[in-house]
Parts: sequence; structure tokens; C-alpha cells
Amino acid sequence: MKPEALLPWLCLKSAPEIGFKTSLRLIESFGDPSTFVGKPEAEIYTSGSISQKASEHLKAFVLPKNTGQIIKTSQAYGIEFVPITDPMYPTALKQTFSPPLVLYYRGELSRCSAAPILAVVGTRKPSAYGRESTRKLLTPLCERGISIISGLAMGIDTIAHQCALEKNSGTIAVLAHGLDEVYPPLNRELAKRIVQNGLLLSEYEPCTKVEKWNFPARNRIISALSNAVFIIEGALTSGAMLTAKFALEQSREILALPGNINSFNAGGPNYLIKCGARVITCPEDLLQVFDLEPEKGGQMDIFPDLSDNEQKVLELVRGAAGEISFDEIMLKSKLGFGELSIALLNLELKSVIAKAGGNSFILC
Repeated sequence: MKPEALLPWLCLKSAPEIGFKTSLRLIESFGDPSTFVGKPEAEIYTSGSISQKASEHLKAFVLPKNTGQIIKTSQAYGIEFVPITDPMYPTALKQTFSPPLVLYYRGELSRCSAAPILAVVGTRKPSAYGRESTRKLLTPLCERGISIISGLAMGIDTIAHQCALEKNSGTIAVLAHGLDEVYPPLNRELAKRIVQNGLLLSEYEPCTKVEKWNFPARNRIISALSNAVFIIEGALTSGAMLTAKFALEQSREILALPGNINSFNAGGPNYLIKCGARVITCPEDLLQVFDLEPEKGGQMDIFPDLSDNEQKVLELVRGAAGEISFDEIMLKSKLGFGELSIALLNLELKSVIAKAGGNSFILC
């Protein structure tokens, strides 16, 4: 759309005494803002639908002070926009309780409806188990053409986007600020790759800076555009759990990766499982969500192949209430010092266990 088509929307969004719900009601009653903004003769001004102050603002076509900067930045970064009245606006998002009046995007907007979409969210500081599970669970799904939507944060979000890009299945990143910048800065290159084979999306005007309260709001968009929401790791009070809450409100299926009960970041997924979320422990579980048959050749386990000694040690670590010491493992496994050292090292390299301090180990 041409830049001037955005101006009536900016006027409406900045109008005093008109909140989000009122804006939606006005659009439903009077149509696109271009039909009444700056047009004193329009029916809206005699309908009693808005206050005198709001009427004066809309009649005078008052724009935000940074409008010129918004337009200039949009052109410089190739940022497009789609209003809620446009047929290209994602239907799944329009049908939710609080759809953005305007979406800004870079890339292919058709990604929102071109293929089934899985939302993947989780902690910014995943364990080795979380990182490895994300890759091994998502890769077969992406190979089958399922798109991934997430928030471009460090940790689980980043890994999920990378899996989709590596398999050319497409990915959508929903940002909590203007699309002229990338947060975190470390993901700038990743964002460039997403623009080339996916979509960057935001409800915030270009030049909108990063604000912590914007992040919870953007999670409703992530869940709304998906067919199901997969929680990988996250505390009970994390943003991932907020996304799960939105998913429930939007009637999206919730999936969860079970984790170690002693792990802080397993609290969220484990709680969701107790509440009825679908347990995901292998790629087949994800494929079933999208009614896809597994590839021939047997089950795709999320763990790497293990030797007999490695399997024996893993079972001891897994059965421990928290961390377990080298000496205790050696006593219970009856392995020699050298055999045990090799098995532990291999399990660490395979991201199955990790050192917990001193000479003790814990499941990743």
C-alpha cells in the first residue's frame, strides 16, 4: 500500500479518548478511517459515537509528531503495512479478541497462511537438553514443510527460527518494537535471513523503541497465527507461559516438552502437562499434531545413539534426585575409572548430561 494510506490510521490510533475497543467499533460501524478522517461531513461526527475532543482531532487530521520519521524509516527499511480492513490481513489474527489495527511487516505476508504453523516458545537460557531437544524435535517437522513462528529472542526462539531456515520451511518472527531495528542485536543476521525466507512482523510503528511491556502483548500474535503452541522450557512465570494462556483463550492446542522436576525452567511445561497439554517426547508426536505420517525407517528418537556403558550411566543420572557424584556413579555402575570417565565425557559431548559443579553430574 502507498505510504499516504497509512496516515488516516495513524490519526485514528493517536486520537484522544479513543481506545482500542472504541477504534474497532468505529471501524465496524463506519469503515476504513480514510472515509471519515479529515472529512468533517462524515456521519461519524453526528452519531454521538465519539467525544468532542476526539472529533476535533479526527476532523483536523492531526498526525503524530513523528509521522514523517515513520514514513521515511518505512521506505528506508522496506517496511510494508496492512490494516485490519485489508483482505490481506491474516484471518486467524483478525478473529481474535484484540487484533492490531495495523500490522507492519518485512518479507512475505502470505507466510501467515501459506502453510500450517507451529508456535515455539521457551526460555532465553535453555539447558543443553532444551537446545538439543528443540533441534531434534523440530527438524523432521520443518523437513515436512511446517512453518515456525516465534519471537526472535535468544535461546529457544533463535534455535526454532534456525531450524526452519535450515530446512527452508519458512519462519515468522513477531517483534515487540519497530521493524527498523532488531532486538537482541545479536540476532540481526538471523533477522536478515528471515526476511529472505519468511516474515518479520510487528504491531508497532517503525521507530518504536524496545519496551519491556510490549513483549507480553506480542505473544498473543504468536499464538493467534499458529495452529498449535509448543512450550519447550520456561519457568511458571515466564513469557512462554503467557503465550500458553493466550493459546487457551484462542483455542489453540498446547504442547509441552517434559523436563527434569528439579529444573527451574521445566516448571512451566511440566505444569501444563499436569493441566492437560499434549506431551511431546519425539518427532512423531509433533507430526501427529499436523496429521503427518512419520517417514519410513523407524522412530526418530530425540537422543543420540548411546553405547551400553553410556546408557547405563545415563539411567543412573536420570534416576538421581538432582546431581550425582562421580564416585556414586562408579559404585553403582561397577564401571572402571577409565570406562566411566569416557562414558561421562561422551554423554557431555552429546549434550545429554552436564557437570553440576565439582565432580558431580546432572541431566540436561
